[in-house]
Amino acid sequence: MDDCAEVIAMLNGTWFGAELSPETQQRLARLGDIQDFDADEVILREGDETKELGILVSGRLALRTLVPERGPVTILSVEPGDIFGWSAVLSDAQAQSTVVATEASRALVIEGPKLRAALKEDHALAASLYPRVLKAVARRLRATRLQLLDLFAR
Repeated sequence: MDDCAEVIAMLNGTWFGAELSPETQQRLARLGDIQDFDADEVILREGDETKELGILVSGRLALRTLVPERGPVTILSVEPGDIFGWSAVLSDAQAQSTVVATEASRALVIEGPKLRAALKEDHALAASLYPRVLKAVARRLRATRLQLLDLFAR
């Protein structure tokens, strides 16, 4: 199996990539690189420039934010199929949380400038990808809202 086919197979195993057209999957596979992360590895720090978009294909990540007088607090777990570093689709965006691998994990990672250029030139890619990114952000907002309700209930 060549690298592109392997990445497409990984994407097909996720909610994010399974319904994308074969052309879009192939374009993403060519744009990104598979990266492995060790447990406890910090992938992105809150406040840093978000340079890459990642689609988690296996493992689990924690999104943590710094809470005064409490330190870092996990606000959400990222499961396979979810994305991290989504603000890389925007120029000069900063990470809103720290991303830490809570177990050995693997992701398709796409450099922000490369992704933004591809989205600008390939309208079919943009039309396929933006709704998925928005769906991922909406899922994250809903999960975070539930987490906050639980936090305030105590």
